[in-house]
Amino acid sequence: MNKIGVCLLLSLILALQFAAALNHTQSSDDKIDKAYQCLETQINAKSVSALSLQEATFSILALGDNNKAEEKLESEKKLENNMLCWPKASCKIKDTAQAMLAYQILNKETGQIESYLTSKTGTTTGLNWFLLADITNHEASTCKVRYSNSEYTFNIGEDMKLTSSSLGSCLSIVPSGYWLQISSSCLDKSFEVSCDKNFLTTLLYQKSGSETIYVSPNTHTAASSGTTNETISSKCFKTGTTCDYEGTLWAALAFDEAGLNVAPYLPYLVALSSDNERFLPSAFLFKLTNGQDHYSSLVQAQFNNQYWQAPSSPYGKFYDTALALLGLQGNQVIESDNAKSYLLSVQGSSGCWNGDNIRDTGFILYAGWSEQVIGPGPGPGTSENCESSNNPAYSCVSSRLSCLDAGGEYLQNFDCPGSLFCCSIKIQQQTCTQLSGEVCTLNEICSGNEVQSADGSCCLERCEPRVTEENECEQAGGLCTSSCADDEQESTEACTLSSDICCVPKEKKSNLTLIIILIILILLAVLAIVFRKRMTLMLHRAKRPSVTATPMTMRRPPFPPSTSQYRYPAQRQALPPRRQPSPGDKEMEETLHKLKEMSK
Repeated sequence: MNKIGVCLLLSLILALQFAAALNHTQSSDDKIDKAYQCLETQINAKSVSALSLQEATFSILALGDNNKAEEKLESEKKLENNMLCWPKASCKIKDTAQAMLAYQILNKETGQIESYLTSKTGTTTGLNWFLLADITNHEASTCKVRYSNSEYTFNIGEDMKLTSSSLGSCLSIVPSGYWLQISSSCLDKSFEVSCDKNFLTTLLYQKSGSETIYVSPNTHTAASSGTTNETISSKCFKTGTTCDYEGTLWAALAFDEAGLNVAPYLPYLVALSSDNERFLPSAFLFKLTNGQDHYSSLVQAQFNNQYWQAPSSPYGKFYDTALALLGLQGNQVIESDNAKSYLLSVQGSSGCWNGDNIRDTGFILYAGWSEQVIGPGPGPGTSENCESSNNPAYSCVSSRLSCLDAGGEYLQNFDCPGSLFCCSIKIQQQTCTQLSGEVCTLNEICSGNEVQSADGSCCLERCEPRVTEENECEQAGGLCTSSCADDEQESTEACTLSSDICCVPKEKKSNLTLIIILIILILLAVLAIVFRKRMTLMLHRAKRPSVTATPMTMRRPPFPPSTSQYRYPAQRQALPPRRQPSPGDKEMEETLHKLKEMSK
């Protein structure tokens, strides 16, 4: 084959490869790999001093050991009185708690950080507390309560209402008659209860001025004449003399992952959650308690079945979506899958999110696609994988409390992915059918509470058609986000959230148009080569000077000569033999034949 044929064949092959490349779609794994690469690239592009503390912290959560991020984290720590805190200019509870999570990722000792956070704990105020005593078989009973070395008697009727002549200065029967209110001056007391029938006791609490009553997760039971003891333990992490709600959320999460007791912080976090919705507390509370009410609140807060953004959020939807994914981590639920699909659909061309935002990209990877195997137990060292073949009875769970409630034991020296915990037993969740519920489809929404099940989110009420109201941006084929990708441009259409902007694809020629243009150019080149001789002749004739005909006088032709004088013309000369095709022409025909076969 001559050079021209080779060139034509290569051109067509390149065209087909180009078309395949234009129509190639990246897989989810490719996109996540690209996100990790982008995060490292963004960190490497900055100096240590230019990195913020949160950028460094969330980068470590996602990547594990990263030299620049770790150097930044170390440069911002403050060591004082054998306690560690961040940032060194003005230590804050939230930043210190997040740094503690990063230290756990790096398998560094966290004792000095725990000491600092513990020094910032204090008793909460603004909560009303109650003591509940209930007879197991709902029989009338006589009970006694003892505190401050004094004993008082009260009666419980068959309707479970309480009566008493005197309960001392710390206790009083509430107007409804069903439980005892504890005076705010006696919150540090212990209350010992005994009844003449099988009974149980627990503590109730509510925020002052609210009608909502919360039940403590700790319930104590005793047989007839036995005793139970109830002690109020309600703490928060304080900045100065004021409880820091967001700081308490993060510090409780860090303590929980270190295997420390977080029960004293839950009443404050639960009771004041409605006042702090901007921090998406349901994500933290579900992570800490595995409570179904927090789960229901979290999954029902998802926007358009795609993302989360807390009301008046100080961080935006990418951060909040990562926070929700962290809360749902370890649970196979459709809300989590939908959020991940959405995040991949709005991923920037560089691989990062939110305009190459390091903090948000790190948080999203840590919460949604953590590649690190993290040991939540304190202290350095390498631990064994919790769910390895050597430990068939162990399981990774999202909450320590769910493990303890199921009768298991929290194992600190075994590793689980992400922020999960190793439990000594396999926790078997009930199916949605066993829970008398229904799994809603993608186009449905639960009309009431949702709980976890082996099938995912289980609706205990009715699944109703999801009403999705498209905003102007979505109607125009755009996407509402905080910043546009490289292949998008900002549009003026309105979004549901005022903080979002509408991004639409930039106008460009379709892949099919580019392919057609490329094929046409190749065909023109082929035709030019095939008819090159004729084209050369035409060009040659076009360049020849034109000849002007000389006018002649028309004359009648002479009479034909006589027969005797007529001479027959000589025999007509034979035409030259047809030229045989050259080897080059044969090669061209073969090339065209192959091109024709490839185009079929």
